Amino acid sequence: MRPGTNNLIRALFTVVAAMVVLWVVQVMSSAWIRARGDQQLAKDNFSAAERLFKLAGRIDSQNWQAKWGLGLVYYHFRYDELDPIRKHEWALKELAAYEDAYRTNTKQPDVVYGAGRVELFLRNRDKGLEDLRTAAYHQRFNDFYWRKLGIELRKAGLYEEALRAFEYAQKLDRSNKTVSRNIQWIRQHRKIDR
Repeated sequence: MRPGTNNLIRALFTVVAAMVVLWVVQVMSSAWIRARGDQQLAKDNFSAAERLFKLAGRIDSQNWQAKWGLGLVYYHFRYDELDPIRKHEWALKELAAYEDAYRTNTKQPDVVYGAGRVELFLRNRDKGLEDLRTAAYHQRFNDFYWRKLGIELRKAGLYEEALRAFEYAQKLDRSNKTVSRNIQWIRQHRKIDR
């Protein structure tokens, strides 16, 4: 090899190594800041958590957990808000955070579940139920999502589908009294309707 070729290979290697180091620093610092946000969220320090999640998202736009964390923060702000207009504004911010997280990670059921809850709050019943169905199908062996789906389907008057969701949740966890009571209620309700 000629000396010029060796210099070119060294230069390319140096550039690639520098890019990898920068990428690792970016991803790891964003993950560390997001973890700090999780700690603040666990302490109910929502303002600090919001700042940390936003910073983590600015550092690494692919950090879906930071976006999901923002959704959780906005859920708490919405939940505690008494003014209906502000409550609606928090819901829109919450939904935007979940949708942003979903664009980055379409397989995380917590993100879809969170979006579904907000859609139901915003009275977008069909979209909310669709999101809850998606979360349940992503986690076929987790009774939590099937139970929550069943509850919302029952509230919507979709009793047959709600019964199927509850029966599936019961197969996964026979000890859950909420599921048993809902199955019993739907079966009694169907008898009255006929």
